[in-house]
Amino acid sequence: MEERWSVPTTEANGVSPEEAFAILGDETRLNIVRVLWRAGAFHEYDDVDDTAGALSFSELRRRVDVDDNGRFNYHLSKLVPHFVRKTDEGYRLSGGGKRIARTVVAISGEHDVDVAGEVDAACPACGGDVTVTYEDQWLRFTCTRCDGLFGDAAPNGTLLNAPFPPPGLVGRTPEDALGTELYRCMLDLTSMMQGVCPECASAVRGSLSVCDEHDAALGQSCLTCRTPFAAWGDLRCGTCLFAKRLPVELCAMALPPVIGFLYARGTNVLAPSLDDLFEVVRSRVTTTVTDTPPGVVVAIDGDDGVTLTLDEHLTVVDLAG
Repeated sequence: MEERWSVPTTEANGVSPEEAFAILGDETRLNIVRVLWRAGAFHEYDDVDDTAGALSFSELRRRVDVDDNGRFNYHLSKLVPHFVRKTDEGYRLSGGGKRIARTVVAISGEHDVDVAGEVDAACPACGGDVTVTYEDQWLRFTCTRCDGLFGDAAPNGTLLNAPFPPPGLVGRTPEDALGTELYRCMLDLTSMMQGVCPECASAVRGSLSVCDEHDAALGQSCLTCRTPFAAWGDLRCGTCLFAKRLPVELCAMALPPVIGFLYARGTNVLAPSLDDLFEVVRSRVTTTVTDTPPGVVVAIDGDDGVTLTLDEHLTVVDLAG
């Protein structure tokens, strides 16, 4: 059976993902998006005004370089209103059109960016050396000694694995790339723990998964789940399917009460080093799984700290401290 995307439509004239791909699968239409993006990119601000980048029909057709007036109007009409808006000032990109244009810009950098090598950081699981590779626009940090943090859910040794646009690596060392990706990861996580997808702003649903036979000594992984962590948070957008799977300790550290508490005690979890982030997890966080009701209790700095109770959907149901 052909797999189809299940996406809610909020308007009678909504467009499905299949229709969106079909609309954008034409060189002339992509050129229209490109020209309108360039017309407004250096003039408008997304949160202030969007009229400076508008072009008249004739000027837009001239810049796209299409002689046939009817053919150009046909392609332009396919983009309106989902990717292009028609206003009194002329044509401009919609919010969706801007996002498409910026995505193209983000993936069009140098694809042979080289950040491969060893990183000046130790594996938080075993203390081993950490290496970085960049392939197919995926940035991966890997331990050379142990299985990593994610068990069978990621390639062996993986500590951090994420899509990363080529332009973001220009001029950055492996250490810079690691710091940047940790920052991006924590920002995404804070948004998703608030129930908001950082990609499309749709609702995110969380769930808790637990290794019932977990047995992992310090610096080792459990033989059952092959990770150092007993409880994991699964966060997934119901619309664009953007998802993260991370230890519940990190999920808790992305919540405002914990962010503020740790910042006051000298740890900025929104811009951490790999060592600092997992030092908090190893030495300052105690996690207790509960069966009735199903959930997890995460305590930071013991009786002198803050304690959160998360239910099976990763919702905070109790806060103390």
